[in-house]
Amino acid sequence: VSTRAISPLMATAAQADVAVIEPAFLPFYTIKSGTSMSTPHVAGIVALMLEAKPSLSPAQVKEIIQKTATNMPNRESWEVGAGYVNAYAAVDMVFRSSNFGSTVNSTRAFVSSVNSQAAVQPFTVDFNPALTAGNQFTFNVAPGTNSIEVKIAATGLLGQTGNVINLIVLDPSGLQYRSGIPALFALTVDRSVAVAAPPSGTWTVRLEGLNGVALPETITGTISRLTASGTSGLGDIVGHPAEASIKTAINSRLMDGLNGGFKPKDALKRIQLADYLLMGQAIRQYLPTTGVRTYSDLGANDVLLAESVSARGAALRDQNHQNNGVMLPTADGKFSPTSNADRVTVAYALVQGLGFQRQALERNGRPVSVQVEGKSIPIDDAATIPAAMEGYVSIALELNLINAFFTSTQGAFDLKPVIRATFKPKQTVTRGEFAVIVTRTFPHWEAVTQPAARMAAEFVAEPNAYPNLFSGSTTIRYTLPQADYVTVEVYNVLGSKVKTLVQAYKPAGSHDVTFDGSQLSSGTYLYKVNTSTGTSARRMILN
Repeated sequence: VSTRAISPLMATAAQADVAVIEPAFLPFYTIKSGTSMSTPHVAGIVALMLEAKPSLSPAQVKEIIQKTATNMPNRESWEVGAGYVNAYAAVDMVFRSSNFGSTVNSTRAFVSSVNSQAAVQPFTVDFNPALTAGNQFTFNVAPGTNSIEVKIAATGLLGQTGNVINLIVLDPSGLQYRSGIPALFALTVDRSVAVAAPPSGTWTVRLEGLNGVALPETITGTISRLTASGTSGLGDIVGHPAEASIKTAINSRLMDGLNGGFKPKDALKRIQLADYLLMGQAIRQYLPTTGVRTYSDLGANDVLLAESVSARGAALRDQNHQNNGVMLPTADGKFSPTSNADRVTVAYALVQGLGFQRQALERNGRPVSVQVEGKSIPIDDAATIPAAMEGYVSIALELNLINAFFTSTQGAFDLKPVIRATFKPKQTVTRGEFAVIVTRTFPHWEAVTQPAARMAAEFVAEPNAYPNLFSGSTTIRYTLPQADYVTVEVYNVLGSKVKTLVQAYKPAGSHDVTFDGSQLSSGTYLYKVNTSTGTSARRMILN
């Protein structure tokens, strides 16, 4: 929200203003986005710093802001400087001369590096959900390519509504890599798929609607190919199965090597995990303002790492500073920095770093499964996953951040094999394995991918609104297979709640509720039906 200037105001901006700003202030304020919006915010931070210590010089102010910054993943310092401003840490450093700055990528001396070349190819697909053929684009991957990343933007009607389009990338053998469709597709229009060590040959970008349903749209996207031309400090990764992923992780500053090489077969230590989370997952620097350390088993060089990953609101994606840290203590007052990081610890850290604590906690207590060719396969060893981590593992598997382990058996006369899956939550993660995992995670961080709303058909019949497109009012119908407590809510495309229509215990069966939109601006709205077993959201358009 910014003070209003004399400038053109689009209809969509006016709708956003009405949704967020109180009527009395509409003549004076509006909503805008852009880099210029950072200036008044940083000026306010500088004012707080000078209030704490008026004698600071401009050079000292700049140095403190740089030393306390949060790394911006996969960006060079010439692109983004030191990263995101951390107001809390900046003021803390002024007050207490706290020791920040050792984790900032722009001033860090890295052990390993990759000399790489990136080529970006734009493409366009005229997407039409009515066609059974087409809706795809082919491209070639040359031998020696370390990684590829495909990105699209599904902006929807007039570029404002979002579109329920799934991005699917197929390798030359037909193996599919899917982006998924965000639950809040109207707000999250980006889709991306990244593949490390892609096989050479002809690849295909395919676009599909949700169960075949989507809006026709001209989709634009880019294909990025990364090729390494030389490395430093990585002599021991040649021929390793994760070689391409390691190069990608090093090039993107998601990891670093060790003295003497990368050591891909060594176990990933907990303090290394903490270091790489600050390096490449936008974790804020933090030290307790009381001066009392949380952990008693850390050396001086490890305190900032452990305190930062353990702090409430550690992840930049947690904009409200409400979520728990991205790593948890191993015991009261113990971080166990040299202990090995296991698979459940890594799954928790990455999902928490993406800001999905609420979604993960909602899934705890539900069966953990993994999707294989459109089928849900239960995890056989789910009982060995700590109860508080079930939701995190579920989301990590859904977003393909981490793999499950599969076996298949087939009897002599069976027509199809039986596929079984395990997770092995306590298995130690090697440094090479983490390179694969973290390079899968980054595209989801950058695209702000959302886990699916877990409300399948078995929980509630999909709601519908009729008419849709409508003027004045419309009727929302939903069906409950059993009695349940239900809320029906309407949101605008900014994610702000417009109205709560139902908030009551309802019997099994079909239910209708009227939504009166006569006092609202024209545009796209989302209606959401919540029950104890999940959530379903749909779009409606007010004319």
